Amino acid sequence: MEKSRYKRLLNALVPLLLWLVVLSLPFFSRVANLPPEMRNGFLKSQLLTNSLLVVVFYVHTYFIYPVRERQYGTLIYIGLLLGCLGLFIVANNFLMPEMPRFARPHFPPPGMMPPGKNGQRFMPGPPISILPFAFVIMVSFCYRLYTDKQDRDRLIEERERIHLKTELEFLSSQISPHFMFNLLNTLVSMARKKSELLEPSLIRLSQLMRYMLYDNNAAQISLANEVEYLKNYINLQLLRFGDDVKINLYLSGAFERYTIAPMLLIPFVENAFKHGIGTLEDPIIDILLSIPEDKDELHLVVVNGIAPQGISAQESSSGIGLANVRRRLELLYPNHHLFIITQTSDTFTVKLQIDL
Repeated sequence: MEKSRYKRLLNALVPLLLWLVVLSLPFFSRVANLPPEMRNGFLKSQLLTNSLLVVVFYVHTYFIYPVRERQYGTLIYIGLLLGCLGLFIVANNFLMPEMPRFARPHFPPPGMMPPGKNGQRFMPGPPISILPFAFVIMVSFCYRLYTDKQDRDRLIEERERIHLKTELEFLSSQISPHFMFNLLNTLVSMARKKSELLEPSLIRLSQLMRYMLYDNNAAQISLANEVEYLKNYINLQLLRFGDDVKINLYLSGAFERYTIAPMLLIPFVENAFKHGIGTLEDPIIDILLSIPEDKDELHLVVVNGIAPQGISAQESSSGIGLANVRRRLELLYPNHHLFIITQTSDTFTVKLQIDL
């Protein structure tokens, strides 16, 4: 972490130091032989031009360049670039101090240049101010490519670290020994009663364990598989609590068309079971999972009741328990998710939105 912070600081300081050098160059150039009027005018013009180039560099780096990632970003980028060029030329021409002309009697005044061969007159080329502008834009573009690559590499490394950590933590905490003990006792009771629910319960348990151990190792998995795992988890919890809890599960959307990072949905549902039952009378847990037809977004809403004496407990433990999920969302879906927790005197609500 310290190394990453040092790199970001270095990336910010290097351009700043280089621009300080550029701004000071005119004062070290060979202008001593120029007349005082010419020398002062030259220094002012160079300082003004270089200052404008500094503004162009930072405006392009932090405001114009990022628009390329938006919809129609290329067209917007070109338009902003041309607008910036126009403002630069106008500012450079109108703010530039007037340079005194050398007294050369044999040079005619402007506009009175005699015609050359075939009656042609001298035509000025493109404004020279375009050249430094184009160079600064190129430098800014390369600078952003370099820093963006560093950010991507750092993000990939952090994702790999958190993936390994999350996998180990999940195997040890998501299905706790206490839950497994109660579940096995339930299955034993079903076996003694020769219940018809024993076989499907064992099938769900095997599917749950297989998914945990083998099917969630990829960076992205089928959303339909994640939803099926969620349903199996809920069914197993119902085996434990039976009619003591009411679960309202609402599913809507073409889940088979999308993928998602594994194990993102379960912590929210597990949190509801952990805190939404307890000493509550007739506890109810509402789970809504949907994908709108006109948007590539996943919406998850989990609502559970809380006892008055359990408000502070859920607020503290959920904040710690969901902190890891919040961090994973920041790494896996940066700027492409919305995560909101709201709490009243008797309900605890988690809302999650992910751009798929």
